[in-house]
Amino acid sequence: MRFPILIVLTLVGVILSTTAWAGVTFGVNPAGVANLLMGNNNENPPPPGSVGNNSNLSSSNGVSLVPTGHKRVIINEMNVLKLEGTVMVQHADLTPPTALQTGSVVEKGDIVTVYGDSWVILKTHRGDRIGLSGSTVITIDECYMEGPDRQIRLLVQKGTLLFHTNGDDSRQSFFEINMGNVVASINQLQAVFIYDPAKNFIDIKYIEGDIHVIDQTHEETFSIKQSQYNGYTKTNEDNNSSLPEEHTEHTWKNGKMVEQEPTQLDDLDEINFRRFFDGEKPLVPEDSNILMDDSQHVPYRQR
Repeated sequence: MRFPILIVLTLVGVILSTTAWAGVTFGVNPAGVANLLMGNNNENPPPPGSVGNNSNLSSSNGVSLVPTGHKRVIINEMNVLKLEGTVMVQHADLTPPTALQTGSVVEKGDIVTVYGDSWVILKTHRGDRIGLSGSTVITIDECYMEGPDRQIRLLVQKGTLLFHTNGDDSRQSFFEINMGNVVASINQLQAVFIYDPAKNFIDIKYIEGDIHVIDQTHEETFSIKQSQYNGYTKTNEDNNSSLPEEHTEHTWKNGKMVEQEPTQLDDLDEINFRRFFDGEKPLVPEDSNILMDDSQHVPYRQR
């Protein structure tokens, strides 16, 4: 009886050493193989990832040999930062339109309509602020943010948009505003866009940043830097700079730029731009010589 027992023990030792070698070499669970060879099929299966997965291997100092990456979150929405009046959204999923409230979200494919003297400020997860003032209708044609990438495209049906956006150096990024037959590409910017489709008229008021505009006849980039602009003396501190000495504006009619040279931006336009994003009531034109009372809201003045 002693020899059969020795033979059995020897066979068991060979099986265990073989399965251990296979687990180290091929990432196979030794216990699972041993159970199969011994005819024990009642054991629970190994947890996911324990068979054929080298992610469980580690170096001698306990550091994982396979690096793990962080999940990159894709964001396809913008939040309503603040609003006043009636602002409706037609959802991309064709559910019944709903009224926006502070804290609501708008997504790719949504159509936002601002009625009468109402207004709303949208905020992206990258910190960009987009204001819609007065009778304005836009479609959010693209809204995608992931990591350093920002891809936004707005189709403007009509109205007034105010932009206070951040810079983005990603080559995969774009921020476009389509206004009929004129397309503007922006990055870090402070500006006001006004589009009247009935007159096929576009007015862009530049306060700070770069705008690249493509119209029916040409494309051009307009720039002004706040750091080089002295708002008190209306002069450019760098005499050799080619940048404008004033905050300026350009207009387009039927897809063509009306003036080759920019016109000076009215001081009141710049003041009301800043008051808009500060949530303050805008000032009315000087000829009225009054401030608005709290019962009214005058949309951003269209010249």
